[in-house]
Order: sequence, then C-alpha cells, then structure tokens
Amino acid sequence: MKIRGVIIAAGESSRLGSPKALLNIHGRSILDRLHQTLRAGGCDEVMVVGGGTHCVAVQEEADRIGVPLVINHDPSDGPVSSIRTAVAVAGQWDAMLIHPVDVIGIRQSDVEKLTRAARQRHSRFDAWIISHSMRRGHPVIVTMDKIEALLQADGPQHLRALLALPDLMIDHVVTENPLVLEDVDDLADWIRVSALVEE
Repeated sequence: MKIRGVIIAAGESSRLGSPKALLNIHGRSILDRLHQTLRAGGCDEVMVVGGGTHCVAVQEEADRIGVPLVINHDPSDGPVSSIRTAVAVAGQWDAMLIHPVDVIGIRQSDVEKLTRAARQRHSRFDAWIISHSMRRGHPVIVTMDKIEALLQADGPQHLRALLALPDLMIDHVVTENPLVLEDVDDLADWIRVSALVEE
C-alpha cells in the first residue's frame, strides 16, 4: 500500500495572527517537523496544501525543506477544499494520510502505528484514525476509492461526513500520546501545547 501524506496548511490563522506552519519549536518550523514525522512514520510521499494570505511564506518554507506544495485556490470552503486539492494531484497512491498543520504534537510512533495498521489490515477497513482515551484525533488515513467521494457533487461535504458514511469501515488505532487531540487555534493554545511537544 502506497500512502500519500498531506499536510493541510491553507488556513488564515486569524486568531493566532501568524501562519501556524511557520511557528518555531525546538529550532524547527512546524511544517518541517510534520514533514519529517510523516516521512519517518511511513508515508511514501508527503505534500503540503497551501493557500490564502500566507501562501507565499508557506511556499518559501516548503521549498527550503524540500516538500512539494500544491495551492488551494479557494480555501474559504475549509479543510475539505484542501483535501480535494490533494486528491486531484496526479500520482500513484492507494491511501491518503490527512493531517492539519495545527495539530503540532504528533510523534513518529503515532504515524508508524497508523501506517502499519493500514498496510496490515487494508482488506478489512477503509479508514484508520488515531485515537486517545476513546476520542478521535489526527492524523487520519482513508483509502483512495473512499476519499474520492469528496470530489463528487453529491458526495459528502467534509471529512467528518465521509467518515460517518454507514458503509465505511473504520479502524481506531490507539496511542498513548494525548497531543493527537490538541490543535492550536490561538496564542493560549500555542503556549500550552508547544510546552508539551517533545524534541
């Protein structure tokens, strides 16, 4: 199973005031850390989807660290528009790992558990979701044939709706890392969550 990793980084970061992808922690940008985490965790390829006000700055960082960036020309429709952008990129892949740039505390071991589960149990499930304390977190892996439903005019309108489809078989992959549940929306979140992120 070939897994395409996608970092969603097209938001405006209006409450935080600066692009989350470029925030620095332990001497590295969040985008750099996530790129390396997804690659080391088992993604065969990784791309970032950028767009909106901060697209140029995120593009420069993506170029610096060597991760391809594709542009979401209309990010106003929310994260699903970035997922659709990534699905439409040509290439050979069997499943997509989706990760929002504002969930900054995932570990390589989290991604390894998820990609391993997808590869070992791909005949039984359509999606794999990292979870902690009975709560769903990020990242999420969805098979290509299922995620392409997001491109259909009459298909699900967002990822949550896709995952709620009655015929979609989901495997919940448990981690001990509570940071898979934590997203950074504002400065208070950043101060709290970044202090918990391991080097």
